Amino acid sequence: MIVERILAPVVHELAQVEERLFQEIGGRVELIAEITRYVLKSGGKRVRPALLLLSAKLCGYRGGSRNIALAVVAEYMHAATLIHDDIIDNADKRRGLPSANRTWGPQVSVLAGDFLYARSLQILVADGDLNVMQAFADATVQMTEGEVREVQRAGDLDLTYDEYLEIIISKTAALMSAACRAGALIAAASAEAVAALTEFGLNLGVGFQLVDDALDFVAKEDRLGKPVGNDFKEGKVTFPVLHVLRAGSEADRKRLRELVAKESIVEADLTEVKEMVERHRAVAATMEQVRTYLEQAKAPLAIFPDSAAKRSLVSMVDFVRDRDW
Repeated sequence: MIVERILAPVVHELAQVEERLFQEIGGRVELIAEITRYVLKSGGKRVRPALLLLSAKLCGYRGGSRNIALAVVAEYMHAATLIHDDIIDNADKRRGLPSANRTWGPQVSVLAGDFLYARSLQILVADGDLNVMQAFADATVQMTEGEVREVQRAGDLDLTYDEYLEIIISKTAALMSAACRAGALIAAASAEAVAALTEFGLNLGVGFQLVDDALDFVAKEDRLGKPVGNDFKEGKVTFPVLHVLRAGSEADRKRLRELVAKESIVEADLTEVKEMVERHRAVAATMEQVRTYLEQAKAPLAIFPDSAAKRSLVSMVDFVRDRDW
């Protein structure tokens, strides 16, 4: 499979990450371990740990276990955002399984997410590199700000493209960028290499989120792991919706505003929105944006000599473009 080929240069490191993910969640409260174990076991491709490990390898990282510990941080922070997202959205499913929020309720689930952030802090303190701490701390602030902005602007069809882009950079791209940056930092890479991988991760993350936006309208639920159209039902204004507003007729814009204003979106409403999205080729327009950002992701990698890690990062870009989950 393509994923296995992409991850081949770091397959042994990822196995160590997988083991350590579950070692670090032990504590004095078994319920926290139970919830976090459930979330960490519920699938996911470990994209962020892989980005950190591949970035470190690309920059010549050798020996030690800092890469493993920091890859765990990247996945813990990602898992924490998923738990918190599902509480905010009152989501029933995550990766095809009942969400932690649905299974244990929001009161303890939110604290399990907080625990993952706190455990990440402990690992970062033990690592002791202030530059790495700064990368992950900045990403955490950005993710929080992005989530709040998204909640504030839910159902707001006056959202501009630049405002939308700011949200997805904060909520998705920031952590991918931090993972790549941290990988370069622990390899004592040059400032040029650190900047290149930081930019790579940022553009990859934007492309990743844009694909998510497209999949909300065209994916199959068993692959997506949540109901198709779920983002629209939650009032999230994504790129396909912005495209319909820009390309559609006045009647389309009026109808879209009426649908977004409804307290509850039913299946017939969603079918109507999907028809608008299809008629105005909004998914195709979204994928054009994806291609733009993913080409921008590849460009900074040109400074690095050919290697298995570089080829994997380039393949990761293509995988993000073609994924259906």
